[in-house]
Amino acid sequence: MAPEKIDLVYLWVDGNDKEWLKAKNYWLKEIKNEATIPTESTVSARWRDNDELKYSLRSAEMFAPWINHIYIITGFDQVPKWLNTKNKKITIVPHEQIMPADALPTFNSSSIEMCLTNIPNLSEHFLLANDDMFFGTPVTPDYFYDKQGRAIVWYSKVKKNKNIGFALENAKTDFRKKVLVSINKIYQMFGKDYSDLFPGHNIDPYIKSAMIAARSHPLITHEMDVQVRNKFRMAWEYSRWFFNLYNLAHGYAKFKRIRRFKKPKHFIYNLIHRRDCKDSPIYCENAENRLSHVSPPLFCINDTPKVYDELRKHNHQFLEKKFPNKSSFEK
Repeated sequence: MAPEKIDLVYLWVDGNDKEWLKAKNYWLKEIKNEATIPTESTVSARWRDNDELKYSLRSAEMFAPWINHIYIITGFDQVPKWLNTKNKKITIVPHEQIMPADALPTFNSSSIEMCLTNIPNLSEHFLLANDDMFFGTPVTPDYFYDKQGRAIVWYSKVKKNKNIGFALENAKTDFRKKVLVSINKIYQMFGKDYSDLFPGHNIDPYIKSAMIAARSHPLITHEMDVQVRNKFRMAWEYSRWFFNLYNLAHGYAKFKRIRRFKKPKHFIYNLIHRRDCKDSPIYCENAENRLSHVSPPLFCINDTPKVYDELRKHNHQFLEKKFPNKSSFEK
């Protein structure tokens, strides 16, 4: 049977908070004098809040009521205004509680993810989500973990990279570069070539003890410690995909391939994304229709610099329509 206790962890930030903005701009100026920060690391879309967390929690209560406990990781004493903090199933986790003092403040989700196992009382098996990720249909624990307690990880098949170094230099996005950095490190550490595996962008299962082991491995622990202290995302960091691949290399995970164009049991769909929306809301309506026809267990609404205000409003309206019922996590 799948594990009985499975927690859910969210990373959340209110990018409109004045104190947060003041600190972000200060540190951005300070660090730019010493290092080159990738443009993708500083775009406002990375931290914009469009109430996605509220609707994600509604989706969790609707479609995954078996979740044991929910942890929301935040900084700057931020708490969503609508959140019912008296709900015993939810805990706010300040950055200070899980990260070293000299790493704060941080504006880097890749740094925060390296410290998740420091969450007090976190269960051995837990799911990790960004606030723009949603449950789309009813799912059971065995969707994320098999009978042996192994994490079930969904991936896309890509062409193997015979030359990781060349691929890194030519990676088009910060996300792809981090994935390749992680793949390359796993190869160096364990001789496993996973360069044909590419992660889906959605709610993923993890195993705490395995993450601790991976994080403290002597061939990477120093690099992880450095990454934790990067206040903004840097070019050569590891993504959480590193932990998925570590689990695969050690028999703690079972990988399943995403098949997008057949009638799949699993379908990750970026509803609002530059490839879908282009410059017209009409494309979003088409994407919305496709999503409703496929009814995926999980989906993600990405925010990017190309998502303009009208589109964000459209996203909000769509989420309200899809998840109209107030959850017990709201005041």
